Amino acid sequence: MKYLIIKFLLIFLLFVNKSFSQSLWNIEVTDNLIVCVGGDTSMSTLHSILVTDSLKNDLIYGCAAELLAIYQGESEKDFILDKLKFWENKNDPNFSWFKYFEYQKIAGFLGDNSAILGMDTIINFSNDINLRENAIGYLVQGRYLEYYGIVKSYFLNQSSSNDDILLLGEYGKDERYKNEVKLLLSKVIQDSTEDFKVYLATIGISKFDSVYAVQLLDDRFRNSNGTFRRNLFEYLSILDPRNQMERSMWVIPREIDENLRFDYIPLIYNDSTYDGPKEYLSPTWIKFMEYWLPNETSKLIKVPLILNIREFIPPKINTTSSIEENINYLTNMVDTVYTYSWLGDLAFSNELKNILTTAKTNLQNGDSLACRVQVKAFQTLMDNVYKDSLNTDARFVTIEGWKFLYWNAQYILDRLPEPPANPNLVVNLKNSLGNQIPASNVMYYESAAGGWKDAVNNGDGTFTVITTRPTVSIRVFYEYASLQADNVNAQNNSYTFTTVNAAVQLKNSLGNLIDVGTVQYYAGAWRTFGSTSNGVAYKELLPINYSFRMIYEYGSLDKQQNLLSDPTVIFQTVNAAVQLKNNLGNLIDGGSVQYYSGAWRTFGTTSNGVAYKELLPINYSFRMNYEYVSKDKQQNLSTNPVVDFNTVLCSVKVSKT
Repeated sequence: MKYLIIKFLLIFLLFVNKSFSQSLWNIEVTDNLIVCVGGDTSMSTLHSILVTDSLKNDLIYGCAAELLAIYQGESEKDFILDKLKFWENKNDPNFSWFKYFEYQKIAGFLGDNSAILGMDTIINFSNDINLRENAIGYLVQGRYLEYYGIVKSYFLNQSSSNDDILLLGEYGKDERYKNEVKLLLSKVIQDSTEDFKVYLATIGISKFDSVYAVQLLDDRFRNSNGTFRRNLFEYLSILDPRNQMERSMWVIPREIDENLRFDYIPLIYNDSTYDGPKEYLSPTWIKFMEYWLPNETSKLIKVPLILNIREFIPPKINTTSSIEENINYLTNMVDTVYTYSWLGDLAFSNELKNILTTAKTNLQNGDSLACRVQVKAFQTLMDNVYKDSLNTDARFVTIEGWKFLYWNAQYILDRLPEPPANPNLVVNLKNSLGNQIPASNVMYYESAAGGWKDAVNNGDGTFTVITTRPTVSIRVFYEYASLQADNVNAQNNSYTFTTVNAAVQLKNSLGNLIDVGTVQYYAGAWRTFGSTSNGVAYKELLPINYSFRMIYEYGSLDKQQNLLSDPTVIFQTVNAAVQLKNNLGNLIDGGSVQYYSGAWRTFGTTSNGVAYKELLPINYSFRMNYEYVSKDKQQNLSTNPVVDFNTVLCSVKVSKT
């Protein structure tokens, strides 16, 4: 006991110089805390809970104290600690180590240095290992690192639990323990058969040596195989995303399982949803996919490879760098696409680079408009060569080269000032966020004699209508649909069409968003919209009337909606209930249910006489299999989601002869 008293005094002296109001550690607001107090976190409500004696033994009391400390700790510190003080009394017949721990946690957050002694008491006297580990964790936040031996013993004796691994990582920040912690956690990374523990050990080492941690994880990745290797790849995407492209290029030729090989190829052809490492949008990766495509044997993988190559969009240029640096980047990109044979004829390559040199000179001389003219000339020349497939000269640009050069030029143009207003009608298309997007085409109508004519594509996402008429009708084309505006002023004017962010939701019978629904929309044919993520699929579309189709559990349901009135399209399933009853009308078990949607699909087995499944409210055929016999029944779930099957009592009479 004398030793503990001396130890407590040392701890107190260690922290006595801390500012009294400074938090020793952090606590955060969680959904559980808010739910615990009924969702009302106002100061008056939290106060009311803490002054109500009848709630002192209720979990609500502690939640209210914790929330009040987080929201109003500086001004309410004395009030909170006074109301919780009885939790610290170990002589109280209702004393519990959990409440004692909660008190110390809140007190430490409020800057009360006695919480250090309190947490130390828990570590030394409580039998609850979880509380002891949590107490050590808070002390580690306060940089009190005197329990390394305990954490190490937990790590060694409990086969390295998650908390122990992360705590060891914190101790590794201290030079006293750094080398041993590195050895212990390195062994987990190198030897553990649990990929998540390997990940946690990597995080632990990265707290004090991130380069070494990633190197260990990368080595384990390259010396593993199968699902384990794939999981390590996903962890590396979090810890070291910049080198993921190189890992993909290394592992794809080595992975024999096509399903796992598929996971190493990001889907980059949808720029609106891809948010992975930008290296996968580089010429190096596109060139690798072109190399790998003829070697790939799986149709599962060939399709995304082709789509990636055809549909990807280069990443947006770094706007934190100068425009001059952006021009230099584009100049180097010309050399890259020429090296990859995406641009033909050295003279043509030099011509493009000379235009960019002039653009940079204009920029250095302070003439940004002249710079813009040159960058636009670069883009137009390259674009014309790409489109002119009938030209017999040596110049050519492939789709890959066109994308890298066209879009990077466009990103520079977006940063340069616009030229003076066009005296004609300039038409552009913007998305729901107000960002300009390229329309497929713009047409205008002057008269019945002239009919609809194509506007001039300016190459920067805008179109120009050149006419002597004071007004015209204009029509924009986007995503296979069109939207028309009439009586538009055609002289010295601009007109903007705007898309809406169409949201197609899939909800279950309780109104909760569910996955995975596949969505299509009709515009001349059924087009791909997307798949639900967290119950919703999004796509920018023109604000007109469309038919939408939701495909879920092999069934499909169509719905028509005008996005101008409401851009949110809701599909909802019903909780289909298939019942099996005996001849007396009582529910019975043992029935195996299927439903037909393109083929017979598994529905489920009756439990307490009923099988349930969320399905779209359409017409299905249902099949009940019972006692080796099956019976089919057709029913529209939109009319009645309960499907009944009945058995009959079969009696056999045997007569004596």
